[in-house]
Order: sequence, then structure tokens, then C-alpha cells
Amino acid sequence: MKIQKFRRFIVIILTIFLLSSFLPGCSTGGVSETSEDSDASGASGTKSPEKVLIIGYDQDAEIMDTIKTAWYSDALIYIHDRLITRDYEFGYKPGLAERWDISDDGLKWTFYLRKGVKFHDGKDFKAEDVKWTFDTIKDPNTGSPFRGDLEAIKEVKVIDDYTIEMVLNYPFPNLLYNLSATASGIHPANAYEKYGDDYGKKIVIGTGPYKLEEWIPGDKTVLVKNEQYNWGPEWMSNRGPALIDKIVLKVIPDENSRMMELEVGGIHLLRNVPETYVEKLENNPDITLYKEPATKLGYLAYATDKEPFTDVRVRRAINHALNREEIIQFVLRGIGEVAYGYLPPALKDEYLEESKELAYEYNPEKARQLLAEAGYPDGLELTLSADNSSKSSKLAEIIQNQLKEVGIETKIQLYDSASYADMLREGKQELFIREYSWSNADIIDWFLLSSRFPYPNHSRWVDEKTDELIMYAAQRPTWEERAEAYKEVQRYLIDQAVWAPIYIPMQMIAVRKEVKNFKYHPWMLQYNDGFDIEVK
Repeated sequence: MKIQKFRRFIVIILTIFLLSSFLPGCSTGGVSETSEDSDASGASGTKSPEKVLIIGYDQDAEIMDTIKTAWYSDALIYIHDRLITRDYEFGYKPGLAERWDISDDGLKWTFYLRKGVKFHDGKDFKAEDVKWTFDTIKDPNTGSPFRGDLEAIKEVKVIDDYTIEMVLNYPFPNLLYNLSATASGIHPANAYEKYGDDYGKKIVIGTGPYKLEEWIPGDKTVLVKNEQYNWGPEWMSNRGPALIDKIVLKVIPDENSRMMELEVGGIHLLRNVPETYVEKLENNPDITLYKEPATKLGYLAYATDKEPFTDVRVRRAINHALNREEIIQFVLRGIGEVAYGYLPPALKDEYLEESKELAYEYNPEKARQLLAEAGYPDGLELTLSADNSSKSSKLAEIIQNQLKEVGIETKIQLYDSASYADMLREGKQELFIREYSWSNADIIDWFLLSSRFPYPNHSRWVDEKTDELIMYAAQRPTWEERAEAYKEVQRYLIDQAVWAPIYIPMQMIAVRKEVKNFKYHPWMLQYNDGFDIEVK
């Protein structure tokens, strides 16, 4: 009896199984129509797979807070909007500010804010948020590295919910540049009070096209698109939500590993491509390499407040000892150009065109003569410091060989990036290698004003005339006057050989074929402006 019941049970189960294989929506070998075969609206069709863009980086942020960080993660570009944007021609355009007026004396700037904008937490964007952001940056207790860039602002006044007035201490035509920088991303008022110590680590709130989903320091940052976003700048082709659902900023410190990940598709986009990989990438049909003039400059510096660098003849001798063409061929594989002055030529308005005529040509004999005149006929023994990247290590080696030809013996000391910065802050440097990336003449202020001593004025250049020239230039009432005044600053710095400029690299970005509608931007890639990615 028990056996018969068991057989009857088996027959029933088999019958149900056979019937189910012919019933729509119940097949064991398919996907239910009511789940993954339906789109978000419930209509019949195939659900689109998530579009994820993976970008490779060599280092991570220290904190995800534009107000407090000294190293701005690219993620912050997309989390926060700014009052001012810059288009593909580098022109200043409306952002969160729809328009602005400037008083005749240049001391009052009135910004009219965009309405209908919301923060990621649902809060309406208003004038109080702008005031809180800039007041917090300017507060000495905050310790913002960006504070010095806003010294011209005396006060930020709220006129009404959608109008603010910035009162300046002096005319400052560079204000638009600073307000368009990543550091000027707008935060919701009282964010620190509301979110506490988690702010900038586990939570960051902006009005941008992407929201922070996750940040694992040293590993990755994950951004998800802001579905509510519909206030992109007018100059963008796509002002609404981004086409790419998610952006992953992946940290891969090792150069070879980054290249391998790019080639196999583990990452889709890589900025700052090393020159040593250019030929290989250009021969890869799956990858497009974009090369544009960079707003960067590589240079050899020295502690100008220490012997023997206090003597301008020694500084000039070092400049004459460098064969820059040889360096570009050996280190940059010929991809780049000689730096003659203190700004890259890409800064067309501010760059000093006569830099080449004023600069120090390669002349070992002149270098030895200057050293002898300075009291060093038998040469010098110095320490040459650099970070331990492949590029800097090669650069240090060739500089070492070139300096040896004029009687300067150097011992190379390599550091990891954090230790290198600590060494410069502590003032232990003699000769050292640096490269900056910045798109404005005020980078000279950053590195060479006496008020920035001892860091980031790591050249330890404390000079009254330099201060006077820079402050005069920074406070010119018009952009044109400012640009001309900064040229006088450059003339003086070249004469004093405060640095030994070496090279201007190319800005190189490698992009895999899966990325569609790529648009090169000279400052901030705009992934929300119609960028797309092909997924399988």
C-alpha cells in the first residue's frame, strides 16, 4: 500500500513537470517575462543591462571633500556642480549661476542662481548653500588648502534665495577661474553639522550628475547617476541624466598593471598615459589614444635659501647644464616640448612668448664658468630627490649624468609620494624634481609667494620683489592687464633662475572602443555630456 502511494506521488510530480515545460512564463530553462524580460515600465522587451564605465588611476584621494582635500579626486567633479563651468573651448559659462554682474569698480559680483536644482539628499539648492560653502572654505579653523585662492573675497552676502553678492577686497578678474575649479563645488549648508565625521568619507552631498555610492580608500570609488539631474550647462549636448549608469574609479598603483587592465578591458579609460606605452597603444585596434597639449610643466628645483643655491650664478649654472632636448627624447620618448619658462604655452593669454629668447641654452662650458665664479671651481656634491615613479626615476638618472658633466656630483634619493611630500614640508631638500598640472598663472603664486613658505613654496623662495610683482598682477582690474602683469613676473623669475624648467608633456588619454561619443575636454572630462558605453 505504501509503495502504491509513493508511485502515485511520483506520477503526479512528473506530470506537473512535463506540463510546466509547455506553459509560457514557467519554463525551467528560461527567464520569467514578469521579471527580467520586462523593462522598468512593465512593457514587454529585454531589460537593458547596467552601463558601467571603469577608469584606472594610480592614486586615491585622501578625503572626498572639496573643502578639506589637497588632492582632488575626479569623482568630486561629478558629485558637485559649481557656480561657473568651462566649455570645450575653455570659455567661462553659467553653471549653478545662470548669470552674473560685476560692478564698475570690480568689487561687487552678483550671481543669479539657477532654480529647480536639488541636492542628492532632496534639499533645494539655494543661496544659503553657496554662502556656507565659501564661508567654510575661508574660515581659518577649517584648514582648507583652497582658502588662499579666495583671499580676494571679503564677504558673501545672501540677497534672496536665488541671489548672492560677493564683495571683494580688491579687483580680482581671476575669480571666475577659481569659482569654476573642482575646489569650488557647492555643498548643502551645514553639511558638517548634519553628517558629522562621516562627511567626506561615507557620505558626500552635491547637486551633480552623479552621486557617491561607495568609497573604499586605496581600492575604488563608485558613483551612480543622479536620475533627477536636468540642469546641466547650456553648452552641453545632454543637459539631463547621464547615459552611463555607474562610474567606477579604480586604483591601480602599478603602471604595468594599469596598462594590462586597459588592454584586456578591465578598465575602459586611462588618463596620464606613460610615454613608454604610446607606441604599443597606438598599434592596438581596440584603443584610441588622444593627445593634446597639456597645462603641465616639469622642472628641476632647489632650496633657494640654502648654500650654494643662494647664489644666482649657481642657479644659472644648473640651468645651463641641462640638455632638455636629450631629456625629452630619453624620458618622454620624444613626446613633449622644451619648457623655457614657468608656464606652459597652452595658457595662451598669460604665457610669456619671449621665454625661449630669455631662457638658458644648453651650454656646459658656461655652466662650469659660472660655478667657478661662484667659488666652486672643483664642482659640488649634492642630493637629488625625486618620487619613485618610473618617469621620475629616469629623469633623475639623466639629470645626474648631465650635471656630472659640469662638475656637480649628485646622489639620487627616491621617495614614495607621501614621503616625498613630507620631506619637502620638512625642508630637507637640496635638488629635487617636480611636475605641476594647472591651467592658470596663479600657480606661480602657489609655489613662489613668500606667504606660501615653507610649503607649497618648496623652493623656499622668499623674495620681496617676487611678492610685489605677483600681488600687483593678481590685483589688476581686468583680465588683459592681469595677463600682461604676470608676464613681467615670468621675466623676473627667468632672470633669477628660481627653477630650471625642463619639459611640457602631452596630455594623453587612452580610451577603449566600448566607450562611445568620447569628447575631449582640456580640464574636466564631462562623462554626463552624452558619453555612452557599449555593454554585452
